[in-house]
Amino acid sequence: MTAANRSEQYLTLFRAALGQSARDGETLSRQVLLAVRRSLEQEFNRVAGPLERSHLGLCLKLLDEKAALLCAGFPALLRQAIQDKASASSQFGELAMGELSHSQLERMDENQVQERLELARVLQLVQGGAQPSLSALNAFLSALLGLGHVKPDRNPLRPQIYLSVLQDAMLQAGLPVQVRITWLQHLAVPLGEALNASYAALVQRIGAYGVEPLTAPVAAAVAPTPLARTRDPRQHGMGDASPSARVLTLDRLHELLATQAAPQQNVAPDEAVTQFSGELDWHAGAAKVPAVEEPTTDFASTVPAAFEALQNMNQADDVIARLSRPSLMDQARQPESIRQKLRKSCQTPAQVLSFEVMVQMIDNLVNDTRLLKGIRDVIENLEPALLRLVLVDVRFFNNKQHPARRLLQEITQRGLAFGSADSPECALFIRSLHRYVNPLSRIHIDSAEPFDLALYNLNNMWSEQLVQSQQTVQQAMRALNRAEERNLLAEKICASMEKIPDMQRVPAPVVDFLCGPWSQVMAAAELNNTEGADDPGAYKSLVSLLLWSAQPELTRQDLGKLTKLVSRLLPKLREGLKLIDYPSLKTSLFFDALMKLHQQAFRPTAEASVATPKTATAHQPGHHQHWLAPEEAKASGFMDLAGEVPGKSTVPRPRQAHGPLLDSVIPMASQAASMVPGLALGNLTVGAWVEIAINGVWQRSQLSWISPQRTMYLFTGVQGQTQSMTRPSLENLITNNAMRLVSDHSMVDGALDEVVHTALLNSLENGRA
Repeated sequence: MTAANRSEQYLTLFRAALGQSARDGETLSRQVLLAVRRSLEQEFNRVAGPLERSHLGLCLKLLDEKAALLCAGFPALLRQAIQDKASASSQFGELAMGELSHSQLERMDENQVQERLELARVLQLVQGGAQPSLSALNAFLSALLGLGHVKPDRNPLRPQIYLSVLQDAMLQAGLPVQVRITWLQHLAVPLGEALNASYAALVQRIGAYGVEPLTAPVAAAVAPTPLARTRDPRQHGMGDASPSARVLTLDRLHELLATQAAPQQNVAPDEAVTQFSGELDWHAGAAKVPAVEEPTTDFASTVPAAFEALQNMNQADDVIARLSRPSLMDQARQPESIRQKLRKSCQTPAQVLSFEVMVQMIDNLVNDTRLLKGIRDVIENLEPALLRLVLVDVRFFNNKQHPARRLLQEITQRGLAFGSADSPECALFIRSLHRYVNPLSRIHIDSAEPFDLALYNLNNMWSEQLVQSQQTVQQAMRALNRAEERNLLAEKICASMEKIPDMQRVPAPVVDFLCGPWSQVMAAAELNNTEGADDPGAYKSLVSLLLWSAQPELTRQDLGKLTKLVSRLLPKLREGLKLIDYPSLKTSLFFDALMKLHQQAFRPTAEASVATPKTATAHQPGHHQHWLAPEEAKASGFMDLAGEVPGKSTVPRPRQAHGPLLDSVIPMASQAASMVPGLALGNLTVGAWVEIAINGVWQRSQLSWISPQRTMYLFTGVQGQTQSMTRPSLENLITNNAMRLVSDHSMVDGALDEVVHTALLNSLENGRA
């Protein structure tokens, strides 16, 4: 068997395995729910409390009522989940159960938080119960997908998917949240056992086809993700994660994020802390908040005066350089000791939790290698100021417009533009941070005002560059909008021309011309048609004449008509092509081909038939889409990658096969996307930072705009230069691994999302809800 045939058969087997699992879903769900009922009944007979018995009785009653419906609908839900999530996996690990974000946590109530935590606990148990056969299944499915080594997160039958489907089924059945939680507590063990048996049977059936499983992954061979860390994310620079593990739990973090503090201008800092500590009082009798002791520094000026001094002094750069260098006292004071000193200042639950959350956030950002070290150093230097701030103002966490949060957001998001420290733009950016951000760590922080002032000064410094960049982007957007509108209209015109009978009788170069540049000409004339003419520019009427003139067997019957036609045909063609700035070289090439067809009319029939080009048999619709005029391409930095990147998908097409496993083949909804984990075109949003390989060099750009019909994409580089490309070109870049995702969301939000995941893990380890 050739490698190509084996690849085709493996993909067919892969889809068949998914289909078989979906079909077996009803039996598996029935088996699990029967075990849940037995467990609930045993607990009902064991407990004596009336409230517990009443609740368990309700759980049993609803299970009897809903079980048949749940089992009947389970296969369809599982099939859909397999199709949708075949390549999806949480960047924070399987226990995240759908990447629980801080914004989602904010909107949850206490019952929902408890349910999410219970889901994570159950998943731990299910994974443990299914692990013996799950490892083997991962090895087989990775082999069927043609991967180089075992990748468990590419298994669409992993326990997380089954548990998610069960949760969706319970939600659709309208079960109360407390009933769902109780069911979850009783289904962990039976679901793990059922999956272990199902995986074992599937492994045996796949192995019967002679498939060789892959070996277990080697840790060193796994490429790090953008969020990869060099240490446990719960470690926060103190060498001991226990303080955070005890304090930072999911329910407490939920209270912090969901707390709606009063507007900053109406609440004094100590009042805000007191307000929040009353809501988050897990230690009785919290003491009154003392003032946080500020470390002695060599920069004790007030905030406005400090920044004014930096702005007005002729030796401002010398001042900045001196402030950026650690003083003798600073050198004697290690970062851990500053953090420890501030930690000891925490007197209320609100301060303790706020402190630990900020510590985790800073560590996540400082260790995120997507940012250059110089930028991460600035964030690290900013830590003392941020820690002092959250001790007196908890609004940082639940107000995205908080000045300190906006400042951190601007630093990180603008910092993503730089993939190398060698550019002058990067040096200027870091210098601006040193000038306006570094002094914050050396001044008294009792409100958000210093951060607001620093952000104001930075925005003023960046404003000129921002205005220029926005003007360039706006100019490019206008050009691309016009091009897309013309291309879509040209496509419709081309589709209507393909119905003309003569289109099948003329040589291919003529068809390509009519459905290519000439359809663009007619579309441009239509878009410029302000007078409502039926045939603006009379370019449509030229189509039938051009088709007649390109058929020597017809033109030789009326040479006089051909002679008169050519004298007005060519000038009109030039006039139309000039309307869209069509390149003169391509114009000349077509005219040469057309002239040869005209000349054949004056030759004998036998001689002319030898030289007649092959006629077009089946023109491919849409072949000439997404054409840009030279001025449009220049204005938008258009990148024509058609000749550089192969346009055909490398995904082999499965062939039909026969066997006991192939009775129910399931289609893959996102098979092409699954070949490029981490970047799917449908999920690419404006604002995302990517790296594009151009002439062998990776360059960072930000997605600035997507056309209304999503046929054109515009990227902007660090110097404000624009790069545009068509959707097919972008798809080719992704398929051929010439584009990789750097970040598609706020780094500050991402760092806080990681804190949520850490809180969830702490809750599981602490055994608390």
